Amino acid sequence: MSVAAVKEAQMEKTLIEQLTQGINQWRLREDLRTIPQLWANFFQILEDNNRDQLHDVPLTQNEKETIRTQITQPNFYQAAKFLAGANRQVRHHLKRDNSSLPDADLLILDNTNIAGGTSVYEVVHQVEVNKSSLSPLDQDRRFDVTLLINGLPLIHIELKTPNFPFKDAFRQIQKYIDEEKFSDIYNFVEMFVVTNGTNTQYIPAGQNLRANFLISWINQDKQQVNDYLDFARDVLSIPMAHHMIADYTVLDDNAQRIILLRPYQIQAIQAIFKASREGKSGFIWHATGSGKTLTSYKVARNLLQIPAIDKTIFLIDRKDLDMQTVSAFQTYANNDTIDVKETANSFELANKLGDGNRNVVVTTRQKLQTIFKRMENSPEIAKKYEKLKDLRLAFIVDECHRAVTPTQKRELDRFFNRQPLWYGFTGTPIFAENARAENGQDARTTEQLYGPILHKYTIEDAIHDKKVLGFKIDNEGNANQTDNDDIYLTDAHMKAVVKQILALAYRKQGLSNGNRYSALFSTSSIKQAQKYYHLFKEAIANGEVPNRIQKVAPDFPRIAITYSISQNEDESMVNQAEMKQSLDDYNRMFSIQLSMSDIPSYNRNVNDRLACKNKAYQKRDQQLDIVIVVDRLLTGFDAPRLSTLYLDRPPMNAQNLIQAFSRTNRIYDDGKKWGQIVTFQYPNQYSDEIDKALTLYANGGTNGVLAPDWNTSRKRYVQARKKLDKYVDNPQILATLIDAPKKEQKEFIKAFQKYDQALTAIKTYDELDKQDKLSPAAQVNVDDIPPEIESTLEGTYQNIIDKLKAENKNDDDPVDLDLDEDYELESIHIKEVDERYIMSLIQDYISTANNSQRQSRMSQQSANQDQAAQVGDYIDQYAKTNEPRANHIRSIWQDVQHNPQKYSDQKVEDVLENSIKDENKKILSQLADDFGLDYGNLSYVIHNYKPDEVNPKGMGDLVGKKYFDRYKKTHPNSKLKNWLSWKTEVREKVKSVYNTKIKPLESED
Repeated sequence: MSVAAVKEAQMEKTLIEQLTQGINQWRLREDLRTIPQLWANFFQILEDNNRDQLHDVPLTQNEKETIRTQITQPNFYQAAKFLAGANRQVRHHLKRDNSSLPDADLLILDNTNIAGGTSVYEVVHQVEVNKSSLSPLDQDRRFDVTLLINGLPLIHIELKTPNFPFKDAFRQIQKYIDEEKFSDIYNFVEMFVVTNGTNTQYIPAGQNLRANFLISWINQDKQQVNDYLDFARDVLSIPMAHHMIADYTVLDDNAQRIILLRPYQIQAIQAIFKASREGKSGFIWHATGSGKTLTSYKVARNLLQIPAIDKTIFLIDRKDLDMQTVSAFQTYANNDTIDVKETANSFELANKLGDGNRNVVVTTRQKLQTIFKRMENSPEIAKKYEKLKDLRLAFIVDECHRAVTPTQKRELDRFFNRQPLWYGFTGTPIFAENARAENGQDARTTEQLYGPILHKYTIEDAIHDKKVLGFKIDNEGNANQTDNDDIYLTDAHMKAVVKQILALAYRKQGLSNGNRYSALFSTSSIKQAQKYYHLFKEAIANGEVPNRIQKVAPDFPRIAITYSISQNEDESMVNQAEMKQSLDDYNRMFSIQLSMSDIPSYNRNVNDRLACKNKAYQKRDQQLDIVIVVDRLLTGFDAPRLSTLYLDRPPMNAQNLIQAFSRTNRIYDDGKKWGQIVTFQYPNQYSDEIDKALTLYANGGTNGVLAPDWNTSRKRYVQARKKLDKYVDNPQILATLIDAPKKEQKEFIKAFQKYDQALTAIKTYDELDKQDKLSPAAQVNVDDIPPEIESTLEGTYQNIIDKLKAENKNDDDPVDLDLDEDYELESIHIKEVDERYIMSLIQDYISTANNSQRQSRMSQQSANQDQAAQVGDYIDQYAKTNEPRANHIRSIWQDVQHNPQKYSDQKVEDVLENSIKDENKKILSQLADDFGLDYGNLSYVIHNYKPDEVNPKGMGDLVGKKYFDRYKKTHPNSKLKNWLSWKTEVREKVKSVYNTKIKPLESED
């Protein structure tokens, strides 16, 4: 045994001692070392807990096998769905082999009796998991430490010694998942813990784990709990470990994934639970973007454990938020035992409130008030719903100041005979410093309205935990214009703002780094928003979009406008006419058909395209770049791809400023470094108001909230560049690095990562476009590395990082690389030209060539040759990032040059897709012929294929027995003699064909 193995064994022993010390903790089971032994233990506990149901007649071997087959699931998520149970209990209905015995309703797991009742807590270690018989290269494995509840492995801990990074334990787990070691009874694991002793984190189980989903435990004092023994004490002891599984786990039905709550979410739930048991109300201050909806869902769900509460009501205000929140709630509740009731109208709401069921009701304040008014105006209705007044309710209020005013809350309280409990959630509480205007006895602060703060998690906390991004703020307004309101409504100002936004978008919206994020543009009125919409259209038509943007995004910007319109106001006719024109533009842009009667659908469509959560809107050509609003979408709207907020309006109050800013700082990808804010009015006033707002909501300071200034980022870039210059100035070194000692390889990898990170960050600063206005000391050149050296740097980096990762992956005792193996390059490998731009050039060439009669033949040939050379160069450049698609484009381009008239009435994008479809059809037809498959079934599998799925959709039909029988007839000499080996080979071939031939040809959009 190696020294590392001895140290790891000692760590394991010490951990188990921590887990088993004290009464009612985990019990060590040294006798459980194999999967069959785990199953035997499970069935022993099952029999012990269900003697009455079994009538003291033990389970037969056949019954055990039946139960095992029926409850074992194909993956972690399906197993977690099974363990969701009903009414906090997991049961299994068994028909006994002995027909004289009644059916048994077996209790498997009882989450109503945590740390008591039938719950059995055991710890096992070094469980042997045998290699797969289907893979001769596979190995036997031993798992470190696993925690069993009622015999099921629900939490697994993987350890490394302190001289290794804790991520090695993380990678070890993923390696075991890839080897399908976490199968059978181990598919019930819902939580992984990885540690090297000094750094400990947890992550929900899943087939493909991502390191950025790892979670550190933060205690009540906001201190990170890194030591593995401290973590075991705080998180893995009884009852906390059982609560993690039973009460702090959520199933996302849309994404098919397990979610484990973060410490601040758990602490908020615990604080509300404690307050509710004491009959007290209060509020939660959690930064916008930190997952308040998920937290509030678990609050609403968990409060029903308290017998004194009849129902919990999740109260929302606006209709668009109602839909978004209800959708999220229903996604979480699909596999839960609590029925989340969405109310279509006030009558339905009244019936659901009075139905006697203990559930969560999602509704709006307006619907509740409608019930009260109807009861006041109709004695018959009042009598029918009289019992509603006696309900014992807990209200959960999202964005609690927008949903309920002090007057409205007082009206709701007066209706019920028993004072409801109120729990408000907000990212921007109202304090004495920004209190509401005085209005009699109305509450002026959040505390006066809801009660004391129960838990706090500020912007600064969220940024520190990498839950949200910081803000980069630029006040672009002219300081000399601050005394003149009218100047901001002039054509000169508004045209200047449009020009400035189009210029700023290159960096603010990520185009400089090869990304394309969206933006909101907020104005002071609907009339001003409409005028801006027309000015943007004019600017686009007049070719005012900067060339550098057109080069990487020829169709930028896709613009929409959204605002509320009324059928009755005097201005309504104008607004409706304007909206009709905007709607026509929108329909043409996305090839859809929405009419003025579909305005709610239009608003939802705009929301969805901005949010990009729907798969249909994750394609670039289905997304929006800039949406012009007044106040819509500035609060409560979640769109991670949205990076920028442009403001051409006077400053808002502190809470509205932070709410609006917080639309931009959701984490999206590595290229989005912070939320970008640009103001175009009252620069001095904005500066003061922003400072006040950030100080108020950043927990006492703004240092951790704002992005670093230009000089700070410039210095970081210069320092990173100096370390890379060793290789830039002496590129011959790069050729020797692949065989160099690991120390030299790691030095290069670190230098390259730091440089790439600094370059990505600095490219978001507008100062790069104002170098001539900066002092020489503040200037920097980020484009001075020759392209061929840049390409060599990237290639060398990729080769070395792949080599180091491969060596560690195949080594059971890997070395500490002491570098970020999971880092993804952002700036170095950016495509200067994307496919869309190339296709637009080809389309333009076709148009020009087919109108050659307007020019002399000689001048036309010269222009065509120049254009042809440009397109050819761009295709060659594009081939470096996507050679399969580039080859198709090159073939089409060669044909276009030979016969442009052939394409005069065609879109080259359609020609490309048809070419790819034809190739895919040939590939799949060949595969179907090779294995006797049904072509339709194969097409369905490929169309829905996800490489990380254990059981791809449609695979069962594809590998049916009748197709194997057909294969045997057409391939009598095949080595695949039995159905199992044939199925295995088909699965491998489908995976290979998809990854190597189909996927590379898919559109990058």
